[in-house]
Amino acid sequence: MKAFIIYLLLGLLLGIMLPLSFAQQNQTISTSNIEVEALKKQILILQNQLQTVENEKLEVVRKLLDAQSKLADANVGLMNAEFGRLERDLRDSNHKWLTGWILFFLAILAAIGRALWLQFKSKTDQLVEDEVEKSLSGFKETVAQVDTLKNELQEAVGQVNILRDQIRILEKEHASSVLEEAMSYRPEGYSEQVKALPEQAILDVFSDETRRLTLKYKAAEVLTYRKSTQLISPMLEFLNSVVDSDLYNDMGFQTKSILPALVSFLSEIRTQETYDGLKEFLNRLLTKDPKHKDLFLTWTAFSLAYVSGELDRDDSVSIIRKTIPDLNVFSQDERALKNLVEYFDIFNEPEGIKEILTYHAADIIPDVETRCLDLLQNHDPDFVNKWRLQKATINAETEES
Repeated sequence: MKAFIIYLLLGLLLGIMLPLSFAQQNQTISTSNIEVEALKKQILILQNQLQTVENEKLEVVRKLLDAQSKLADANVGLMNAEFGRLERDLRDSNHKWLTGWILFFLAILAAIGRALWLQFKSKTDQLVEDEVEKSLSGFKETVAQVDTLKNELQEAVGQVNILRDQIRILEKEHASSVLEEAMSYRPEGYSEQVKALPEQAILDVFSDETRRLTLKYKAAEVLTYRKSTQLISPMLEFLNSVVDSDLYNDMGFQTKSILPALVSFLSEIRTQETYDGLKEFLNRLLTKDPKHKDLFLTWTAFSLAYVSGELDRDDSVSIIRKTIPDLNVFSQDERALKNLVEYFDIFNEPEGIKEILTYHAADIIPDVETRCLDLLQNHDPDFVNKWRLQKATINAETEES
């Protein structure tokens, strides 16, 4: 196409030049050369313009090709996107289709399985029910046998208990007979029969309300000699039952001697249970003022002091000290009174010693008086000097009179 344009231009130039040449053949050679040069310049200008047009045309073609390439790429991208969308839609459709069929088959299988399971379960339940019925029948028979054996066992236990009670009664009666024969013996002189008596049988004799007081005393004496802790609770129960009872309103000398002695037995069994029981009993004597307070007060205080000293308990000092003015002390109670004095000394209660000296020791038991003064020498020597001076003055006045 480029060559065609060039030839066309050349043809036009020739068409122009030939007439001119015929018209100007008479001009001079110089004029022809100038014109030729001018034509050459015009040709160069036309060639340059033609080259520019050609370059612009090539640029337009290149841009057109780029646009066509981009359009082709866009079409390819669009086709790929469309294809991807179609592929996703197809995959989703296939997935839904496959899922629907799977669910459909699963539903069918579930329905079939449920029917089979219900049929199997029904048969299994029937078999289990049959077996349970058989087992239940056997179990009922076994329960009936067990009930029969249980009734027989209860009857046997009842018979054993009756037999045991009878044996216990016989043992109590035997113990009562043996104790009656040992009534005049001291513990160190007990016979082998007394030593062989069961502890429970002796306790039953002591707890038997129908037994006379002297037999109860002997039973308590034997148990005390054995240091039996089983005596503590029945003894405390007995003391609390008689201290305010009308049973011993008209008591003789023997009864008045036995009842306080029963309290003294507890002083030989020095346990915490004994301590608590005696303290509670003494507090009752001081606060409730029962009918037979005077009968029990002295030896309850003495016994509590014995047990307190053995257990190293000082929380009864104040309550024991309250009993001092009301103690009923005789010369044969010297040992118990000395123990009470030493009890107050151990727990640093010199005022209790002074009260014993004032109320009981001065004129009744001289040895106790001496013991009180010896112990008070460490607590209050001025009191001891005044006491002795006063005692000497009284003795001198007595001799003069």
